[in-house]
Amino acid sequence: MQPRVMPHVRRAGVHRPLAVAGLAALALAAGCGSGGGSQATPIPQSAVSSTTTVVAAGPAPGAATPTTSAVVAAAYAPGRHVVSFDVNGVKRLAVVVVPTAVSKPLPLVFVFHGHGGTGANIERRFDIEGLWPAAIVVYPYGLVGHAGKTDPKGVKSGWQTELGESGDRDLAFYDAMLATLQSKLPVDTRRVYAMGHSNGSGFVSLLLNQRGSGIAATANLSGQPSARLLAGDPNRSMFMAMGITDPIVPYANQKRAIPLAEHKLGVDPRSATVKGFLRSETGPDNVELDVYIYPGGHTPPAEVPKLVVQFFQRHTLGAG
Repeated sequence: MQPRVMPHVRRAGVHRPLAVAGLAALALAAGCGSGGGSQATPIPQSAVSSTTTVVAAGPAPGAATPTTSAVVAAAYAPGRHVVSFDVNGVKRLAVVVVPTAVSKPLPLVFVFHGHGGTGANIERRFDIEGLWPAAIVVYPYGLVGHAGKTDPKGVKSGWQTELGESGDRDLAFYDAMLATLQSKLPVDTRRVYAMGHSNGSGFVSLLLNQRGSGIAATANLSGQPSARLLAGDPNRSMFMAMGITDPIVPYANQKRAIPLAEHKLGVDPRSATVKGFLRSETGPDNVELDVYIYPGGHTPPAEVPKLVVQFFQRHTLGAG
């Protein structure tokens, strides 16, 4: 079966074809590197047995049926695709946006939605590919099962936030996505980034703690890492965004992560620069801590995704 390529569209400054293909106190407050080129990264064992499949629209009447390899290749052609990954027998989905130019190593950004969200919803809200057209952007879909503050029975989609939770299903999903993308596209392994909102932010904190050797920088929105995770994290530049009137993850809890991160990263608060709601502090080896505190609730302001992209663009694994 062959993906159906729709007419080109322009969105947020990005010109790309759309391909239809089938269907990542302190307790975790998210309950609801720089310079150089590409280098090889060992493939985690959890990803070795995982495969990527694409369920696409059928061919036109009378047309030859393409091979499976041709269909899979189409899922990684320039454009927007919904890709299905088989992770230990479980079908996992992600929106994958591939830039037009793929002739050189490309940055890779993973964006994890909040509790009850979807990859497509957070794509529409953040539009990272529009802000960074040269990057491969992935918006994974969570699964039901994680109990959140607004969903105590875990009937809505979400992400694990503790090691060992749900058999580490989401860590395995990340491993499978990363391994597959590295095999299909020219990923610059020194420019892999992770950002998440709310419960997705909680997973990003776990991801940095468990897979941080291959992550250049992270962004935590409306949910910050715990003291326990920060203590074991590698030193990576971090972006934090938090609302003073957040009704789901209270600001009083989130702000406790700031001095812990300052101490962890070795940044000097006295040298901070402030521009509007954004406070930036730098430390050894170009490490950076950016904190955006806004007078709002759980949903980050519209300017935050652009600030995160600019932050990521300043950092490459191995140099801050």
